[in-house]
Amino acid sequence: MADARLAMMAVLDTVAATPRFSVAWGEEALLTPLMHDYAAEVPFYSALPMMEIDVPFTVDMIYALQGAGARETWLDSRITREWVVPNNLDDFFWLVLMRQPTRTGTFVIITDRDRHQITRAELDAVSLLSPHVRRAVTIGDMFEEERRTAGLFRAVVDALSHPVLIVDRAMRILFANPAAEQMLADRGTVSSTHGQLSFSYAEADAAVSRAVALGEHNEFALGAAGINVPLLRARAPAVAHVMPLARRDIRARITNQAAAAIFIAEAGCGPIPALDALAALFGLTAAERRVAGHVAMGRSRAEIAQASGVSDGTVKSQLAAIFDKTGTGDQRELQGLFRELSPPVRQSPTS
Repeated sequence: MADARLAMMAVLDTVAATPRFSVAWGEEALLTPLMHDYAAEVPFYSALPMMEIDVPFTVDMIYALQGAGARETWLDSRITREWVVPNNLDDFFWLVLMRQPTRTGTFVIITDRDRHQITRAELDAVSLLSPHVRRAVTIGDMFEEERRTAGLFRAVVDALSHPVLIVDRAMRILFANPAAEQMLADRGTVSSTHGQLSFSYAEADAAVSRAVALGEHNEFALGAAGINVPLLRARAPAVAHVMPLARRDIRARITNQAAAAIFIAEAGCGPIPALDALAALFGLTAAERRVAGHVAMGRSRAEIAQASGVSDGTVKSQLAAIFDKTGTGDQRELQGLFRELSPPVRQSPTS
């Protein structure tokens, strides 16, 4: 799709400065020296904290993030002189997929010098792909250590310390690993009524149910929905991730009725900001998330258009999509929803 030479996806342990896992595609003669000799010398890692999730960046866009001297630093680096230039490489699509206190997930697609310059339409296409890669990386990261010693899906799920529930399209529980069984027994964050899964936080319950139904019907249409869904009334900040199973091999589903696997994980070191919670609960795209952020700051439609560098009509369409997804009727109601979600994950004295 990107007419590229190489692609790499990895989750990096930012404390140990080592990869938790990585996957690469492309010519072995190009990949081997990059992985063994030059990966640590890439000067763009300092830009990662400034990059938005699901938004692809080109090399020029990263220069702009890093500021004066960034371009010269890259052109003068050993990796450019010894690897990029001799192999006729040029630009890239670079995405941040995961940003946790101790690890970062990235996806890089490297293009050839003879290829045409990356276009806005191509960036938009990769942006649409990004949430699906992010889902794979987020859930894959939870699997990785167990995957090294267990090969079967059920064995891996059983061994996970994270609660995992397999549900059908109607949210009936088909399987729960031991950690999930304990969570169900506690009847706090999640519960089972006549075998049907529900979450104590109504917005999370609706968001997860929507993601399960949509993933069973049209997995690609999921986009960012069902990733990092914030769960209220958790003993510690927690989120849910939905992994569609309907199109998977039966061995990766446990039963042919399975529509999705729901993973519950810690949300990091603290509450999720309201904007991130809104995006996760209602599956907002990166562009919709930015517009919603402007609304949260009290900006008018005209001010949003000016700040975003787009037409009033574009903002009007984006707002209409946001109102439809969130069930709000105007910017005032959307601001009210932000207030309800601030903070979206908090510890209750009684929980």
